[in-house]
Amino acid sequence: MDTPEYAFNTFKKHFEASGLTSLGGCTVLELGPGNSLLTALYAHVWGATKSWLVDSEPLASEDTSIFTRAERMLSECNLPAAGVEAAPSLNAVLEKLNATYLTQGLTSLRSIPDQEIDFFFSNAVLEHVRLAEFADLAKEMRRVLKPAGVASHQIDFRDHLQNGLNNLRFSTRTWESEFMARSGFYTNRLTWPAMKKLFEEAGFAVELVSAERWSDHLPTPQSSMAIPFRNLPAEELMVMSAHAVLRPRV
Repeated sequence: MDTPEYAFNTFKKHFEASGLTSLGGCTVLELGPGNSLLTALYAHVWGATKSWLVDSEPLASEDTSIFTRAERMLSECNLPAAGVEAAPSLNAVLEKLNATYLTQGLTSLRSIPDQEIDFFFSNAVLEHVRLAEFADLAKEMRRVLKPAGVASHQIDFRDHLQNGLNNLRFSTRTWESEFMARSGFYTNRLTWPAMKKLFEEAGFAVELVSAERWSDHLPTPQSSMAIPFRNLPAEELMVMSAHAVLRPRV
């Protein structure tokens, strides 16, 4: 998310998937903004009145020149600018855009008021949430969404070692250790069916917008995987990435 074009296209993709026609007067939440907070700018341009940006630690660059480049790109696309290019600091940018940046993960999400959010998205983030926290995170996602709110999430189920399934070779005890969690390549190893079930248990109706599957066989033999993955039906491991839209189930 550290280039204006990539961040813009990511925001646009999730907004279009949401089915919303406007963000006028809406509140937006991005989970895992990473090293830029450009979502605050794009949400503002789309008409949002408030943005929340929630990450697991402070990762965003303090360099505000990216907002200057983003404003230039918006101008070239004949989109309105927010006038943040002259802001002297990241905090000043966020204040002008009415955006709040929080960096304590699930704890930060819990601080957001009930039914505060109209539009919620993440891009290649949910797979990094600690396994022990995922069910609680899904419940918090449901709590903060308005009854007519919508969430769009792109999820990558591949390992972050070789884009295969080599992470499934490790025992749960080893993989869920603090060492692995801080390694930089930790993923929670939830399969798409397992993650979908947790979303549904949290109170969401789940729409699978698109999915990429392993072509004809798994990239890592199941015989070399640790339990419980070795004993799963192979079909449960076939989804390598998914784009899902969630809406509160009434």
